[in-house]
Amino acid sequence: MRVVLLFIDGFGLGSTNPGINPIVRFGLPTMEKLFGRPLTAEMAFTLAPERCIVPLDATLGVPGLPQSATGQAAILTGLNTARAMGRHLQAFPGPQLAGIITENNIMRRLAQAGLPATSANMYTPNYFELVANRKRRHSAITLAALSTGMRLRSLPEMHSNEAVYQDITNAALPEWGVHGLPVLSPSQAAGNLVNISRKYSFTIFEYFQTDRAGHKQDWQAAAAILALLDAFIGAVYEQLPAATLLIITSDHGNFEDMSIKTHTLNKVPLIALGCQAQAAVGAITDLTGIAPAIAAVLGKDDPCD
Repeated sequence: MRVVLLFIDGFGLGSTNPGINPIVRFGLPTMEKLFGRPLTAEMAFTLAPERCIVPLDATLGVPGLPQSATGQAAILTGLNTARAMGRHLQAFPGPQLAGIITENNIMRRLAQAGLPATSANMYTPNYFELVANRKRRHSAITLAALSTGMRLRSLPEMHSNEAVYQDITNAALPEWGVHGLPVLSPSQAAGNLVNISRKYSFTIFEYFQTDRAGHKQDWQAAAAILALLDAFIGAVYEQLPAATLLIITSDHGNFEDMSIKTHTLNKVPLIALGCQAQAAVGAITDLTGIAPAIAAVLGKDDPCD
C-alpha cells in the first residue's frame, strides 16, 4: 500500500460564478468527469469506495484568513498549529513553528516506523544558495522532507527522471539558471512522479503556482495552470498502480476567487482516488485529519481489490 499526496497551494472551493472563479470558467475536466460537476462550494460530500471528495475547513476555528505556514503545518502534523501559534502564519514557518513541524510531521513518523517517505520536488542550485545565505526559508513541506534525513532532489535526480520541478514541465527552469533539461509534457512528468512513488510508502509533490496566480489575479496564468493541472492529475491517476491511494488537497483558498488578491475563508477540497479512498478520508472535517488518515491507511495490511 502506498499514498501519493498532491499538494496544490491556495486552491479552495469557491463560487459558481465564472466571472470570479477560473475553475468554473476554464474547467477541470478530469475532476468534473469523476464527480459530475465543477469543484465549487456547492460540492457536497461524495463518498464512494475509490472516489471521494470532502470539503475541509481551513480556518481551524481561528479568526482571520488561513495562511500557508500554519495550514501546511496542520496538514503535515495533524495538529491545530494555527491555534497553537495563536494566529494564522503566512508563507514560511519561523523557528517555533518549524520546530513543531520537524518533530511532529507525518513524513518523519512514517520513516521512523520503517515506512519510507519522500518529496518528489526538485530544488534548483539557486534555491540552495538562497537558503545558505539566509535569504530564503524552507516551506513546511520542505522541512518535513528534511526531517526524514533525505537529501532534497536537485539536478542529478532531474537528469535521471527521479524528480519533478514545481512547475511540472520544467519550462520555468531557465529563469533560475538551469539549462539543458527538456520541457516535459504533463503526462511525462506524471510518469516520473508515479515511478518515484513506487519506491516509497508515501510521496508528496508540492505545486504552488495556483497561489501565485490568485494573488496576482492573473486570469491568463489561471487558464494555463488549470489546463496543466488537469492533464497532470489525469495522467497521475491513470498511471498509478492499483495498491496506491492518490490524495489531492490544499492549505487555504485563493485561486478560486479572482475578485480579490487575498486568501479566502472558503473550504478546500480533499480528494481521494483509488485504493481505500472512502475508508481513508470519509470522516475528515478539517486539515488536521489528513496526517492521521495517511498514517492509518499505511498502517494497515489490507490488500486493495
